[in-house]
Amino acid sequence: MSFSSDVKKRISTIENECEMCNRAQLAAMVRYMGKFREYDILLTTENESVIKCQQRLILETTGIKTEYEYKKKSRLYEMSIENDDVIDNLSDLLMLFDDDYNIFDCCKMSYIRGAFLGGGSISDPKKNYHLEIDAKYEPEADRLCNMLKSMGVVAKITNRKGHYVVYVKEYSAIADILGVIGDSMSALEIYNIFVEKDVRNSINRQMNCENANMDKVADAYKKHLSAIEIVKKTIGIEKLPDVLQEIARVRVEYPEDSLKQLGERLENPIGKSGVNHRLNRIVQIADEIRQTEKNS
Repeated sequence: MSFSSDVKKRISTIENECEMCNRAQLAAMVRYMGKFREYDILLTTENESVIKCQQRLILETTGIKTEYEYKKKSRLYEMSIENDDVIDNLSDLLMLFDDDYNIFDCCKMSYIRGAFLGGGSISDPKKNYHLEIDAKYEPEADRLCNMLKSMGVVAKITNRKGHYVVYVKEYSAIADILGVIGDSMSALEIYNIFVEKDVRNSINRQMNCENANMDKVADAYKKHLSAIEIVKKTIGIEKLPDVLQEIARVRVEYPEDSLKQLGERLENPIGKSGVNHRLNRIVQIADEIRQTEKNS
């Protein structure tokens, strides 16, 4: 079962706080997963928990029991509502929740839950962060965004193949939405996954930095050793000033040392910049020897 299916299974069993919350959730589910046809309303979903939730809410709201069936060919659960009383009731609900400005926060939360159950999906947070709800039409997408904003969540809208889709990609916003619709378990899981990823990335960055520094030290050592060898084979190390002779000897003896550590090994310790200056002077002398040999 996918992460998205797990979330829907959990929130489909949540009991609403009041009758109006039931109506809000039912209205959203009908709007997001329903299709009004000439003689009925067809409700479809891939998740049996969702269709059972729909069935329960219709019974609690209208007092009428509905039935659903599983279509193997389409792999969808379908509920066809042909009862005129139920259809009229659901139509009235949709009109009631066309205006979200006078809806209590608890009802907004139930409506958002219904919207996610009817048209939402969420990626596995171990792979990437993405939650979306297919609102189908622009006015509904705007309505849903306004509801989310009133709950402290900023969502965006995109047009995908003629459908208006509300989505968020930030892990914190996804966790907030899950909290709003009542799945605090998944919200906490997303936070934990983010922390684990952040720690892992931090360790990787540190290791990469350390490896880069090691490569840098190795490259510097090769450069210094090459210069020292050139000086040794041509004019001789003993021809260098005493301070350059000393740093050359220490550089060869302690290849893995940093510049700071090399400076501390000198008879009269010096800082990193002083060591770097002396070694660069040897490299410069070696370059001059190369140039002279090249021109001769």
